[in-house]
Amino acid sequence: GLAFEKHRDREQSLAIIHRYHERLELPYDLLWAGYYQKEEAAKALPMLNQILSYPTMIFVDRSGRVRRIHTGFSGPATSKYEAFKADFEEYVQQLLSEKTTTF
Repeated sequence: GLAFEKHRDREQSLAIIHRYHERLELPYDLLWAGYYQKEEAAKALPMLNQILSYPTMIFVDRSGRVRRIHTGFSGPATSKYEAFKADFEEYVQQLLSEKTTTF
């Protein structure tokens, strides 16, 4: 995963990303992609015409193809959280279980 953070300081951003990764027990790596300003994030992701909101999750398969884009977040206080969490976890596991393909 790519993480755009509100801090421009590398060490501060990496510490935040590390805590987030550990707390959520993510089964994939997170990389610091830069400052969170939408215009800067859009430059780092030229395949998107714009960043609509944070978080924006871009699901990329083992072959490097964008498979799904999701914007926004339904937090634990919302009625949609459990369904979002189940779908998210199922989809990530599906992508992780796929074999690498070539073009």
